[in-house]
Amino acid sequence: MTYDDLLALARRLNDRPLTTVMGREFTVGIYLDSLVFTPVSGGIGQSDGRKAAERFLERYNATGSLRPGDYADVSRNASYLVGLLMAAGARR
Repeated sequence: MTYDDLLALARRLNDRPLTTVMGREFTVGIYLDSLVFTPVSGGIGQSDGRKAAERFLERYNATGSLRPGDYADVSRNASYLVGLLMAAGARR
């Protein structure tokens, strides 16, 4: 998966309720070519930028892991990124 694939996925699922592995609901959007995740509980969007998402994808492409803990050192939004992939049908 490329970063452009990830952006296309985010566009397709824009503002739909998604769920993390732990069951927390969030939405995804795009701002200035970066993913923005907004937890339903807090309502404040967060992004750690394109570079962090690219590091996440590099590891995901190498391992295929859908465990957010496997990405904790590359992105603070790992649980949201995994939730986004799961919404697209990615399997463990």
